[in-house]
Amino acid sequence: MKNKKFIVFFFLFLTAALYLAGCSYFRRPEAERQPVPDTRMEQNRAENKRPDPEEQPDEQPRMEATEMAERIADIAAKVDGVDRSVVVVISNMALVGITLEREETAAKGEKEIKEEVARQIEDREPSIVNAYVSANPDIVKQLRDISQGIQEGEPISAFFDQITDVLNRIKSESDE
Repeated sequence: MKNKKFIVFFFLFLTAALYLAGCSYFRRPEAERQPVPDTRMEQNRAENKRPDPEEQPDEQPRMEATEMAERIADIAAKVDGVDRSVVVVISNMALVGITLEREETAAKGEKEIKEEVARQIEDREPSIVNAYVSANPDIVKQLRDISQGIQEGEPISAFFDQITDVLNRIKSESDE
């Protein structure tokens, strides 16, 4: 009888131990903390002022990045066959949209002009490792919208989906 009680107790103990070890409680993830809205940006937009570089949040590119984008746009516009250009700089990468002149495009070819623009940018701007160039009007418009939003003080993180889309489209365009 003593053995029978011991075996029953052992199986109950084993069952309880397996139950407790195997079935942990369902834990819900903690709610994400939402950032407190920065009213300085809204006030600057309302007053049509450029935001002060010292007041910009961390994810907002500094004035150096916008100045670099302007320098790169000037480099691209000086290439024969390029009428206008728009640039978005992310770290060591430049996304460049160009509008081509018709006469030069017919003489040189679109692909050669884009390669020349990328080469000039990578040679003359040492911090740029990769320059992705497109003459597609849709991509140029998207880059112009992104650039304008950044200049108005929006954080670059607000445009990550669009930037990823543009980069994928430019890469697939160059693979063709």
